[in-house]
Amino acid sequence: MARINIICGAILALALALGGLPFGGVSAARAQSIVATVNGDPVTTEDVAQRAHILKALGMGSSSSDALESLVKSRVQADEINKYGIRVKPEELGPTYYFFAERAHTTPQLIQQRLNASGADKKHVENFLSIQQAFTIYARARNRAVEVSEAQITAELAHDPKLANELNFTIRQVVMTVMPDAGMAGLQQAAKEMESLRARFSDCDSGVKIAIAMPNVVVREPVTRSASLLGDQLSELLNKTPTGHLTPPSRDASGLAALAVCDKSKVKTDVARDQAQQRVLSRLIDADAEKLYKELRAAAVVVKK
Repeated sequence: MARINIICGAILALALALGGLPFGGVSAARAQSIVATVNGDPVTTEDVAQRAHILKALGMGSSSSDALESLVKSRVQADEINKYGIRVKPEELGPTYYFFAERAHTTPQLIQQRLNASGADKKHVENFLSIQQAFTIYARARNRAVEVSEAQITAELAHDPKLANELNFTIRQVVMTVMPDAGMAGLQQAAKEMESLRARFSDCDSGVKIAIAMPNVVVREPVTRSASLLGDQLSELLNKTPTGHLTPPSRDASGLAALAVCDKSKVKTDVARDQAQQRVLSRLIDADAEKLYKELRAAAVVVKK
């Protein structure tokens, strides 16, 4: 049965992960100290530091105690999902990037950029995300027979009137790249060029042609998202931006990025009801997953040094 690998700071695990360390490398590994064990599985200071980087990038509590408890949760969840051979490959992590993007009212691409720039090792990031997604898959499987009633859907729509009257936005990200060594002068020049582009960008068809003709601009493929998925702050910005125009630019990992608002349309009634149903179902599954974790956590042998 396939087992999800837990990134472990134990000397042997480090040696294996690095393909066999020379004795000097093993000495460095020994400098790490074990701060806890979870069902006998050691958690090291390096594990805690790596998890803190990840949590900070996701906008979550990232103190040492937060990181340690997050690691304990991952280890406990992994022990459970390994019993059923549930495994998520790195290329299948899209839903989890989307989950954290929705929480942070941003895009999955930006979440991925933040994690890449966090200083956390790629394997630690993938391990954290894969365990989270696998445990969600497990929780959904446990609740596959759960149904959402019409009364619950109606109540959800009444609780959030915006859901029944919300907009869909079709947007394209326009990125003006700035070389890392360009400094403040490079950013200022890019800002001037972006403002010039915004002034000429009056509809998506002609505006995109102007943008892609510029040597330092990349235009992403269009995506359509509802306001509830984008979050209040971003949807308000898109709503204030006239159709066919660019939002004010913001800084991102590549340089400056703006969003072209290519279309706005009211979400259809049946789509709104489907979204309300998914919201209710997600809350029920999340509640069951948290209840299950608490039971598993209570039964786990966690020893903090």
